[in-house]
Parts: sequence; C-alpha cells; structure tokens
Amino acid sequence: MAGGIQVGTEAGSTESKQLDGDVKNIAMAIAICQEKYCFEIGHQKNKILPECHNMNVTLGCVPDGGMWFDGSRNQPRSIKFVFEAKHQQDGGNAIERWTKNYLICYRMNPDVKYITFMTGEGANPGGVLYEFGQTMRAINGDNCIFYYQPNGFTEEEIFNIMIGILGLDIPFEKAKQYLTITNGNASKSSSVDFFIRNFETDEERTERIAKELARRELEMRFSTFAQTPGDPLFPVWHRLPRAYLTEAHEIVLDMMQEGKANSEIATTLVECFLN
Repeated sequence: MAGGIQVGTEAGSTESKQLDGDVKNIAMAIAICQEKYCFEIGHQKNKILPECHNMNVTLGCVPDGGMWFDGSRNQPRSIKFVFEAKHQQDGGNAIERWTKNYLICYRMNPDVKYITFMTGEGANPGGVLYEFGQTMRAINGDNCIFYYQPNGFTEEEIFNIMIGILGLDIPFEKAKQYLTITNGNASKSSSVDFFIRNFETDEERTERIAKELARRELEMRFSTFAQTPGDPLFPVWHRLPRAYLTEAHEIVLDMMQEGKANSEIATTLVECFLN
C-alpha cells in the first residue's frame, strides 16, 4: 500500500507496519540526500551506539525514523531530533516502547526534539494515542511533538514534516528515488542497502565484507558438489522434491559453515526430506 495508510483501510498490523516502514524509509532517504546531520538507525545488539554504551544501556533503542545528531561519532556531538511512528486502535500497548526510547534519548540530551506520527482510531481526540500524546507533551514540554492523523499519512506528508523540522531544503522527487518500491505484495527497499553501505563504520564494513566473502565461498562449494556425481551429496540433492530445495539449500550452507562433512550433510537431508 504505497503512499502511506489510505482512508478506508482496516486497522491492524498491516497498517502499523506500513506506517513504521514509511517513516523509516523516508528518514533514510532524507539522510542520503543531506550532509547537515549524522543519521543513526539506533542502538541495538549488533550496532552499538556510543552514547548508549557510555550510559550502560543494554536495551535496544531503535526509533522508526532514527536519531539525528549534529556531529559524527569521531567528535563531540549531541542528539537533536528523533522520529517515531505509532499506529493503534483505541486500546493496546503500542505506546510502551515510545516511553523507553524517549527516556533514553532524553538522557542523551534533555533538549532533544522527539517527533511522533500517530495513526489509527487511537489518534482521534479522546483516543489512547491522542491522550498519551497530550499527557507526554504536558509533562515533558514542547520538545515532545505529536502529529495525529487517524486515517494515515502519505509519504510526501511525512517527508514534508520531517524536512521542515530538520530545516532542510530537499525536493520530494530527489528523495523519492530511495523510497520503498512496492509491487503487489513484494517490497524492495533501495534506501536500506544504499544506507548500509554509505553510513557504516570501517569496522562494520570489514565485518560485512568478511561475511559476504564467507557466504560466497560456501555457495561455490555448494555449486561444485551439485555438479559432481561422485560427491555423496550429489544423488541426495537431485532426489529432493522441488518444494524443499530452498529450505534444503539453507541447511546445507549452515552445516558447511559448521564444518560438517558432505556425507553427514547428505544423511541429514535424507532424514529431513526423504524419509
């Protein structure tokens, strides 16, 4: 469902994921098109944020629209903006993660502006999201900013709000090329791959390349046995039903990575798919 949640759609997990995805991809697209801020996806187990590490934060903090800093990791910097997305009917617990993320970001900088897009029935006046936003704004001040639109935001609406708050002058058409390309039920995010390769640290790049090379080597070994009749895996592989090939392929690569012999892998495939 391109262009945000549209009027008349049924509320539920699909709309929630759509809003989260729109805010995430639009933030990444804007990050690619500008040089004013250092954009961070957030703090998580496999991508540690220095500021969170220094505060001994062990929980994840990954706002949908990322964190925007006024400097790079190699210099003193301050978190300036955070974007979140919340979709909820008039009930549920979608606001719990908001509180945890906000407190972590506030601890990094009490003046951080925390912007949240709210959709669904709960975003109507009197709804749970609306009342939550009003309360958080009353408690925490004007730096907690909420946009309520029960029927959803279009991509361009989210984009315009973001660049207005960030103080950037970027045409939507320039950022649009990096947004999610949707075709029926299949979705491909051009911005995610671009972002990973252009905003990763040297250590992250080295680790990614090592994993890619290791995967390539496994694929080459797989290709060799699949074409070698004398290999113990060859006859088993070519007896597998087509419906199981994708799953079997992953099992073979995982066992190869663990150092298992081809004869052992062949036995496992027989037990899993041919008995």
